[in-house]
Amino acid sequence: TWTSSDQTVATVSNGVVTAKKVGETTITAKAGDKTATCQITVVATEVTSVTLDKTTASLRAGETVTLTATVNPDDATDKTVTWSSSDQTIATVSNGVVTAKKVGTATITAKAGSKTATCQITVVATEVTSVSLNKTTASLRAGETVTLTATVNPDDATDKTVTWTSSDQTVATVSNGVVTAKKV
Repeated sequence: TWTSSDQTVATVSNGVVTAKKVGETTITAKAGDKTATCQITVVATEVTSVTLDKTTASLRAGETVTLTATVNPDDATDKTVTWSSSDQTIATVSNGVVTAKKVGTATITAKAGSKTATCQITVVATEVTSVSLNKTTASLRAGETVTLTATVNPDDATDKTVTWTSSDQTVATVSNGVVTAKKV
């Protein structure tokens, strides 16, 4: 007759012991009034590797990419993946979802057991695609002013700084969009 002192750790049937979870149990074989025991220790199946589906990615601020981690072997006892970023001001990560924050580079690390895998994230500038003004013509007398408003696209452009210039400062000057007429 075969028995296990803790069937959640290991079971026994006709002398065949099957490990169930990490821990210890005693297997007992009984024949008549005689018994023999075997101490069974079920050990963890360690993680042997972690891989990511991407090793590099390029994003603009605000964009996201989802990284998928594969933990081996399939029967590893604890396949929990913890995620981290080398610079959270550039890119953050939560459950494999990387969010770009600002221009720069950051390394995303996936760790399971003692094994790690990394992905280099490069956050690139969102270039300006167009600039438009609220007016394309204006008539002024000397000394009068008109304020021009510039719209920079796209809204998420990294550098939306507008530089104002006049082709002839003796006719009109401009400062932060305020045009001042000087002479005819």
